[in-house]
Amino acid sequence: MLAAGRAASLGADVILLERMRQVGRKIRISGKGRCNITNTLASGEFIKHFGKGGRFLRQSFARFFSEDLLELLHSEDLPTKVERGGRVFPQSDSAVDVAKTLEKWVENLGVEVIRGVRVRGLDVAEGRISGLHYDLFSENGTKGSGGLRGAHSLEAAVVLLATGGMSYISTGSSGDGYRLVEDLGHTIIKPRPSLVPLCAPGAPPPGVRRLALRNIEATLWIEGKLARREFGDLTFIETGLSGPIILELSRIAVAALDEGKKLELAIDLKPALDRKKLDARLIRDLENKELRTWQDLLSGLLPKGLIPVALRACDAAEDTPCHQINAKQRKTLLNFLKDYRFKLSGYGSFKEAIVTAGGVDTAEVNPKTMESKLVPGLYIIGELLNVDADTGGFNMMGAFSTGWVGGQAAASELHPDNPEV
Repeated sequence: MLAAGRAASLGADVILLERMRQVGRKIRISGKGRCNITNTLASGEFIKHFGKGGRFLRQSFARFFSEDLLELLHSEDLPTKVERGGRVFPQSDSAVDVAKTLEKWVENLGVEVIRGVRVRGLDVAEGRISGLHYDLFSENGTKGSGGLRGAHSLEAAVVLLATGGMSYISTGSSGDGYRLVEDLGHTIIKPRPSLVPLCAPGAPPPGVRRLALRNIEATLWIEGKLARREFGDLTFIETGLSGPIILELSRIAVAALDEGKKLELAIDLKPALDRKKLDARLIRDLENKELRTWQDLLSGLLPKGLIPVALRACDAAEDTPCHQINAKQRKTLLNFLKDYRFKLSGYGSFKEAIVTAGGVDTAEVNPKTMESKLVPGLYIIGELLNVDADTGGFNMMGAFSTGWVGGQAAASELHPDNPEV
């Protein structure tokens, strides 16, 4: 929508082919239905959240960044607010409002939207894009919007691909974009789920189906070496571990797991206290006559669901009197509180992933325009590219920026004399 709207605003005749019945389907479900639109971090810090891929986005962010996006949304009567960590959300807390605002903006600019379209291939003539061919369908299989069900073709001076990756397939991101560009010679870095839950034998603990831990620290170890550390919230789920810090760690964990490396996750349940201070607290607690048993002691240290796990680790019963706890058991409890470990065995599917890592090799795309270096007239933007980031509004902004820049460059190609371009 950003690409279509920007191109139309500069005089291009634009047709937006939408895979689903609604445009912006992924926006509508993003951020747990709230849509983390962008982040207020300065460009330099913002780019760091993309890792090595951030370098490719410097040109896009220089042309269209957070303040430009917010100015556009505000001009279309969508107020926003800033929350913890510089995360920007619509004032209404409704992701649907963001999608509807952009949809209205695009249609007011004269963009023709055809829904229920699945592009089957891109057409090339004399070395450059000349159009595409597609199927038009509807859910009842009889008639699609804009015409009868069946095969169609469309001539176009430029084609801009914004198909998304493979995460949230139900929103239309079925991976078609990879096939379309690969057929034209582009290199695809293997797509993989990112910002996704991780599988861990023994998690969740026996008898616990779901348990949230707040303000803890998780450390990822790859082949025995510290890879990354995150502070925040974690959730035990039926298949293993999820929550904000697990999603962040998954960005490097997934790639390492695919390479067959050995991974462990260490949870520090008391990150505010170092080992010495925590041990001193345990000694004081054990001397507290009001704490009579292990159960009493652990109730002040752990959520209820983890107490049985700690008891098993310390080889103790819940009714064991505190005065019978020996130094070895105290040290075992200390280690449990500071270094609760799991081996990681896998990760969730694309259905669970927030974004897709991998995609079109950015070395084959012009970072100033988003135009393919292999096929003139073809523009590739958003999640289809081999660029992904942490949570916090960064991935969404990357899509918006590359969309805007691609749309502007496409319009420039069609209308080189337009002084606005």
